[in-house]
Amino acid sequence: MVIVGTDGYILSVLGPYFANGKNNDAAITKHMISVNAEGMNEWLETSDVCVVDRGFRDVVDFLREQGYNVEMPVYLKKGLKQHPVEEANASRLVTKVRWVVESVNARVKQWRFFDKVVISNHFIPIIGDLLRIVCAVCNKFRPPLAGTYPEDKSIAEAMLEKCKKGNAIQKMVTEEGLLTKRTIYKLVDASNVLDELADFPVLSMDKLREITMGVYQLKQAPNYVREHEGEDGKFELYVCKIKENLLKIKIQSRHSNKLSHTVFISYSDEGDIEGWYCTCKSGARVVGCCAHVASVLWYLGYQRLEQQSGSRRDFKTSVLDASHIPSSDESDCDSLPE
Repeated sequence: MVIVGTDGYILSVLGPYFANGKNNDAAITKHMISVNAEGMNEWLETSDVCVVDRGFRDVVDFLREQGYNVEMPVYLKKGLKQHPVEEANASRLVTKVRWVVESVNARVKQWRFFDKVVISNHFIPIIGDLLRIVCAVCNKFRPPLAGTYPEDKSIAEAMLEKCKKGNAIQKMVTEEGLLTKRTIYKLVDASNVLDELADFPVLSMDKLREITMGVYQLKQAPNYVREHEGEDGKFELYVCKIKENLLKIKIQSRHSNKLSHTVFISYSDEGDIEGWYCTCKSGARVVGCCAHVASVLWYLGYQRLEQQSGSRRDFKTSVLDASHIPSSDESDCDSLPE
């Protein structure tokens, strides 16, 4: 168990622990606080904020009883298909802080010994010491992961400000029934997107990062868009006839071929993205955006204008598709010599 600060500084390394059901994240956390492991109860202070993921849900009440504040991404309530905008925004604030934990793990795995899933059992007596040495080296010689750059403060202030706001596009779509109406939309020809959406804002990578408030969704965008191009893709783009500068995009889920999401994007004549809404679980948030919205913005505002299609590699020609079986008309078996 590795405890890190919000800047990526490694505060404590505990263990190793058994890898069974009695030693999950919640149980380990309760144990280390109860036994005052490494004297941490002396350097932890009342009202300190513990930022955790959902794997710690069973220890949240315990931590609060000890006087600590706990922040964890919100679970989707039973019966709901989407997080309310307030919950989606709050969860994004948590994940924006907690990403340093994953980055610390990535740093540790840069050492060849720790980049493997399986390590020989005979290292068990010393593996804790080896990990502590590596973490000490990271603390000494690697720069902080967050909190020390000039733009960090401005991003944090912007996120806190947006967290207080609702989603105007979601409200408009819901109140005016724009999700179910079909006749008010015009399908955009996929081969002529550049001309039909000539007034769509040009977005630089800096502007996209300002919208997404991070790089995770933008890293997913190229592959996501590539999957939806071509004959097999399900990337459907519509222009709203009754709402100026409002786009509706049908996009297939990354996780299920049977599930699709609807994205709405509104932009101004001045070249600004005014708002967005997606029907996915976290699509209502305005503190950043979901991967579906980010992919559409990247495609329409950046990629298509950069004309990078020539530099992209098409892997489909190198991979066989077992679902395609030629019909008798397509087969050339009749032309084989007798």
